[in-house]
Amino acid sequence: MEQTGLVLEGGGMRGAYTAGVLDFFLDKNLHFPYVVGTSAGACNGGSYVARQRERNYKAMVEYGDHPEYISYKRMLTGKQLFGMDFIFDTLPNSLVPFDYEAFMNRSTTFVVGTTDMVSGKPLYHQEFPDRSSLLQVMRAASSLPLIAPSITYLGNELMDGSISDPIPIKQSIQSGNKKHVIVLTRNEGYIKSKMRGDWYFQRKYKKFPKFADALKKRHQIYNKTLQTIQKLESNHEAFVIRPLERLKVSRIERNTEKLHQLYIQGYDDIRSRYDELVNFIQGRGK
Repeated sequence: MEQTGLVLEGGGMRGAYTAGVLDFFLDKNLHFPYVVGTSAGACNGGSYVARQRERNYKAMVEYGDHPEYISYKRMLTGKQLFGMDFIFDTLPNSLVPFDYEAFMNRSTTFVVGTTDMVSGKPLYHQEFPDRSSLLQVMRAASSLPLIAPSITYLGNELMDGSISDPIPIKQSIQSGNKKHVIVLTRNEGYIKSKMRGDWYFQRKYKKFPKFADALKKRHQIYNKTLQTIQKLESNHEAFVIRPLERLKVSRIERNTEKLHQLYIQGYDDIRSRYDELVNFIQGRGK
């Protein structure tokens, strides 16, 4: 397991798939020495690192239809689509308690990717001195443009990490890992399309032109990252876990049955490939 990184893509409510994969890892007592994630991938990764089986399921699936989780009515009144206070305060501190003590005593290197609005580039965090810092970084890593405000942390204005580095494989490589287990939340063959409304982003974020440019190029970054992953996979340096069946869940899904089935899909997908994964980690086979 040395020099093996676990890389977690975001994807909003599609993260229920990742939650299933990670719970299978916990059932197998499979713990990676390095975990990096963005957006929902970072949130899932935090519970995995704290070794809290089913916490992601409870937070995402059981509370997925809670009126404070996702609200179109709230968004139409000029507020947030996602209830960020609910997700990053009420859930971890009350309804589905996060084990801060276990997290702080982790042996795993845990890295959260955000996007710096001034530079438009990724900014990674792996030092979390207290629960407040952890929740601030997690919130920043999941703050999507237009539907959530930016977060000021340590003098930086931050937003969703998936804007500048949607699948943080390069960060895993730069950290010295030689092998990478990557959990994606899109089917094989997916290609991200260019976002509409470039003019609006330029106007909305006129104080942060490099951030607006990052939004404009987001699809290019994503698709190039997939090409990098494909090369790593061909060279037996990456093991990619992605939904084998066609996705029926969107980023803002509220149907708890669909979310439950996606969680089961993630669990079953990696269970069917577990021997293959073990061989990859141990360097056996091609």
